[in-house]
Amino acid sequence: MKFGYAQTAILWSFAIIGLLGNGCGGSSNSAHGVLQFSDGEPVQSGSIEFRSLADGSRYASRIAVDGTFELINARGYVGCPPGIYEVVGVQIVLTEDQAAADHTHGRTVSRHYADYFTSGLRATKSKDTQSPLLITLESSNDRSAS
Repeated sequence: MKFGYAQTAILWSFAIIGLLGNGCGGSSNSAHGVLQFSDGEPVQSGSIEFRSLADGSRYASRIAVDGTFELINARGYVGCPPGIYEVVGVQIVLTEDQAAADHTHGRTVSRHYADYFTSGLRATKSKDTQSPLLITLESSNDRSAS
């Protein structure tokens, strides 16, 4: 089959777009996951930050209502490289002007998860995985039982 100039240009365009897409957001840099409590209930608001133990670089995300997040770097690019990370979860809840029935932030995250020195959370991101990162917080009920 013989292609004309227009068809060849279109094929090359798709090939280049495919290569650029894989280079910018390939599977090894994707970094999505879920932040949840130990009973499986998702954290419904806040933000999460990962800090690399290797070089101190940071990757952060807002937490969606279903507990999901997708990390971005300081330049705004989605993803983070493989490695071991310290993790913090921050939730700022401003409720003084709301009735208790109007609070939509879900269960409150303990403040000790907001500091790298006290959170105790770690995550390991493997090189070739598409699996979501699962970060589990001890609930206040779990902490009082132990």
